[in-house]
Amino acid sequence: TVWTSLASMKQRAGRAGRTSRGTCWRLCSEEFANETLLPQTAPEMVRTPLDELILQILLLYEQRRDEHNNNLTNDDKVRLAFAPGAKPIKFLSMTPTPPSEHALSQACKHLLEVEALNVVDYGDSPSDEIGWMYRLTPLGYHLSRLPMDAKVGKMLIIGCILGCLDNALIIAAALSCTKSCFLSAFGFRGKFDPTFIEARDSLIENGFGGRDWPGGTVKGDLIAVIAAYRGWERENKSHKFCRAHALDNASFREMDTLRRQYLDLMVDAGLVSRPDHKNSLISDDCNIANEDALLTSCCLVAGLHPNIATLIRPQKGRGPKCGRLLTNESDGACRPSSNSFQKQRVQQASESGRDAYAVYHSKNRSIGTVSSAGQKRPPETFLSEVNFVSKFALLLFGGRTQLVKNAIVVDNWLKFKVSSD
Repeated sequence: TVWTSLASMKQRAGRAGRTSRGTCWRLCSEEFANETLLPQTAPEMVRTPLDELILQILLLYEQRRDEHNNNLTNDDKVRLAFAPGAKPIKFLSMTPTPPSEHALSQACKHLLEVEALNVVDYGDSPSDEIGWMYRLTPLGYHLSRLPMDAKVGKMLIIGCILGCLDNALIIAAALSCTKSCFLSAFGFRGKFDPTFIEARDSLIENGFGGRDWPGGTVKGDLIAVIAAYRGWERENKSHKFCRAHALDNASFREMDTLRRQYLDLMVDAGLVSRPDHKNSLISDDCNIANEDALLTSCCLVAGLHPNIATLIRPQKGRGPKCGRLLTNESDGACRPSSNSFQKQRVQQASESGRDAYAVYHSKNRSIGTVSSAGQKRPPETFLSEVNFVSKFALLLFGGRTQLVKNAIVVDNWLKFKVSSD
């Protein structure tokens, strides 16, 4: 939620007296409006993510290129060659109110990470990104037809390919939801009973991806969302069930609406077909492996990459006494957020054990605090929606790989030793 502009306030006031005399009420003082609010609302291009817009520009380039080549003879194609790629940063920089060059560069970088774009020409000055030429990848072509965040779209496409689309839809809805479906004691309305948390933990432990799940055991916050959502559906979306398991019924209903909207977008893009029977929202072909938690974790890697972390185990006699998570960015060791189901698992990590890897949704940094004893606590970095995944999921869906001597390196920092045989 952001403050409106003075011009927008004036326009809205006109609605109060459209058909008869009316009164306009504003939720701010006149002094605040005159001193703080902008005269005009900033153009949407300046205040919203640019990924979708850049994908549309490159899609138009592909269409124009095809039309150009189809209307030329073989001799003309050599003489009148079309540009090898589009320059979205340069194009958008020429608009009346252009976005900042940093915002344009970050949007292209994000799409390169998702593997929706390829750089086909770095221009005369490789250090100047405004002259870079891009083209859509096959994945980028499909993402350009889905009006949603590129990472969410990629997760849904991978889920469709792997046959676990319904799980991918639940995860996508959870990531887009305004608040978590898990309640804490502080956010609980009415009398809180500790057995509610115990019932929720049991639901997650024995549900999808749990300890004895036939489709594999996966420890993750978003896997827990799938287990809770399935339990909510089994109980006919009952508010009583949510209360007894410390779950937010309103969040589940919002997720249910988003899940159906995302599915409609997939159908409109021609990626999914409606089932012949009315008992299911999704055709069986896209859900053939919907009970496989390990394949679902592959969707998580595909959608959340490059947000990858590795577990740093405590060392005897030195350093922290609990485990930490390390990312590719130089911000030191991180911890799962306070409401993460993986918080205790990371804290209680043993000094020895196999390498462990996780993907996460976002990173947040706290401000330094002062304890009751007057000691200063340094700022800490927390990771939200932490999900542990296998190294094979990272190798298959975790970015670019290269073989360096006897190791496979993912994204230039994660190393997996391989046998010389």
